[in-house]
Amino acid sequence: MAGAPSTIMVAPLEEKAVVLERVEVPRDSQYVLKFVGAAISNMVSSGICNPTDIVKVRQQLRRQTPGARANAFWSVGVEMARKEGISSLMGGLSASMLRELVYSGLRMGTYEYFKDKLHAASKGALSREGLALKIGAAAIAATIGSSLANPADLVKVRMQAYYPEGSPYRSLRHAFASIYQEGATLAVSRGASSMSGGVKALYRGVEATTIRGIVLSATQICSYDQIKQSLKKRGVMQEGVPLHLVASAFAGLFCSITSNPVDVVKVRLMNDKHHEYKGAFDCVRQVLAREGPFGFYKGFGMCWARLGTHTILTFLIFERVRYWMGIEAM
Repeated sequence: MAGAPSTIMVAPLEEKAVVLERVEVPRDSQYVLKFVGAAISNMVSSGICNPTDIVKVRQQLRRQTPGARANAFWSVGVEMARKEGISSLMGGLSASMLRELVYSGLRMGTYEYFKDKLHAASKGALSREGLALKIGAAAIAATIGSSLANPADLVKVRMQAYYPEGSPYRSLRHAFASIYQEGATLAVSRGASSMSGGVKALYRGVEATTIRGIVLSATQICSYDQIKQSLKKRGVMQEGVPLHLVASAFAGLFCSITSNPVDVVKVRLMNDKHHEYKGAFDCVRQVLAREGPFGFYKGFGMCWARLGTHTILTFLIFERVRYWMGIEAM
């Protein structure tokens, strides 16, 4: 006898939407990650732009009339490749990486930290949208980064300079030791402490380096920040790669124009082994007297090619690294 058909009750499956949310990084931890991101992005950009950087340094060390054919950036680059080999265009790379780790890691990585601190200290008097807060934060961050990185910056310039008999520096470590020893020996001959002489030698040109860092950061970082803010506020562009590209392109041009004169003075002082210049102001006086106002814009083509490209690459990489780390866009 057939039994009554049994009924199987099937409970409906509940569809659950899984929402993936980005993990919010604590604000204090963000500052550390921003330093790391700034250092990485600037080191990568500097590695790519090293050939234009060394040509710019060679141009700025020359004393021909500005615009002379022998000092054109293509002439300098071709001459380097022909006489010293194509690998010469990557000279001073190790010093450049160390410099970017300290200098750019601090000036760009701590910019937003100082923005937050200054805004809090002013109790809102300094608006986050205003230039005063941005310039103040950039100036503080650049002062710290520039001064601490001066020895690496000086070693980079020395390693990238031209030496008819070949570079006297075998490595980054040897360059640091040699420059320190030069200063120590000179100090002892004058009856001063060898340690103070060595340290002073590594910090030669620190005034020009710091001024350049402040000028560059105030125009590069602040203009990028301001241009992004203005374009988004007016609804012209939204957050994303196109916006980062446009803002960084303008920032690269602005900082090249403002920093080149100080850069010329800095490079001359750092490579001044025979102490021809008494200081930054004496260097300015001598350049003006011998080469005229345009002497301060020696190497501008390469400065823009290098700094413009460097700025674009740096901000594109920095914004992407921030995104990967779960940090909001700059």
